[in-house]
Amino acid sequence: MTLSKSFWALTVKSLALCIFGAQAYADQTAPTQNSVPAPAPITSVENTTIPPVVITEQNNENQYATQINVELIIFQRLFEQDSLNQKFPELTSAIPLEDVLLPSAELPQARTLAPDQMQLNEIFTKFQQHGAYIPFYHQAWSQPLLQQSNSFPLRIQSDPSTVPAIDGRLLIWQDDKIELNFNLAFSYDSLSGNAQQAFANLAQSAVSTVPDIDAVKEDSANVETQQTAQRHTIQYQSQSSYTDNQMMYFDHPLFGILVLINSADGKPLKGVNSENNNELQ
Repeated sequence: MTLSKSFWALTVKSLALCIFGAQAYADQTAPTQNSVPAPAPITSVENTTIPPVVITEQNNENQYATQINVELIIFQRLFEQDSLNQKFPELTSAIPLEDVLLPSAELPQARTLAPDQMQLNEIFTKFQQHGAYIPFYHQAWSQPLLQQSNSFPLRIQSDPSTVPAIDGRLLIWQDDKIELNFNLAFSYDSLSGNAQQAFANLAQSAVSTVPDIDAVKEDSANVETQQTAQRHTIQYQSQSSYTDNQMMYFDHPLFGILVLINSADGKPLKGVNSENNNELQ
């Protein structure tokens, strides 16, 4: 069989195209001796920006209160001994007080407020005039509002030479809300000859009803003093969130605690729901 001249001509042209294409591919992929890799782009530190979300969160945190005023009133309830059905064991171990700070006018971390700076003076006076309660502690101070890991406990101590008396610690810190943790020793004299047990490790949350100190009983001033009295010391432990920009009440059958927290730097309290608080949304 004899191939035509046109077939041979087409074959030669095809081979020439294949050789040219292979050479062109080799020229593109083979590195040259003088070629230098392009340097990686340098990111300037000055041009690095913080994401807008992070900046917004930091700005919001800076707009919340970091300094607060705290005011406490503690009072004993007067009652007939036999009316209590619950018995409480005596305190068996001392409240740890090694690391606490006692608020004072000279202490920057917990500077006490003057009487005219307190907001619960009228309420304390009403307790004094009511025969069913004995108010024995009223104190106010200014302190920083920090995270729990940086917070420090404060000593809550009334006059130790009188009864009733309170001594212990209070820790306040900022979480999603303002948290309060009490660990107190309460001393009192029973009002009857029957020995009253005291309690340990009773954690009760705040109740919404504050004692009605405006309703003074007619016979409240004629409470007879029992001939015999017995000294008791009990422990009170409680933790709760301060969620309302109003006075908070911690309740116990033997005594009660009123707490008022206000911003000391003009900024809203974080986690406190109140129209007067102007909390950021």
